[in-house]
Amino acid sequence: MTNIYIVLALLILIAALLLVIKHLNMNETTEKLLPYRAKLYIFSRSELQFLQALREHIDTKRYLIFPKMRLADFIEVTATGKEYQTWWNKIRAKHIDYLIWDAQENKIALAIELDGSSHNSQKMQERDAFVNKLYARIGVRLEHVTVGDDYAVKIKSLLPITASTAETV
Repeated sequence: MTNIYIVLALLILIAALLLVIKHLNMNETTEKLLPYRAKLYIFSRSELQFLQALREHIDTKRYLIFPKMRLADFIEVTATGKEYQTWWNKIRAKHIDYLIWDAQENKIALAIELDGSSHNSQKMQERDAFVNKLYARIGVRLEHVTVGDDYAVKIKSLLPITASTAETV
């Protein structure tokens, strides 16, 4: 009879140890599920330089600058059924470098894509062709700015959003 109690005690001890090990592994797994950290930089050097130039030359009383705006945040998919998901997938992970919002008119004034050397690849050219058609379809003006251009000169050419030619509010 004593042997049965010893065996039962050992089984209970083993079961308890297995539960503790499982619990420890679950905590370890939870940590592995969140392999994230904050990025040191949100903008590339070129993106930051262009953003600073926009801030200097845009009429900030009228226009708001939204950098790195996700397309799905301002574009709606009109397809239904199975087609909805197909078209949603084409925009859900894409963003525009700068979206300019006209606060006076309460609408999008301009979208700006900053094109670096990555835009020379076949994949990016296909993406750009899709995006160009997309903006034409939704009726939003899209401007491409090449990295290395004189940003101040380019921004001034995007009239009437610059402070020098904007109407007084």
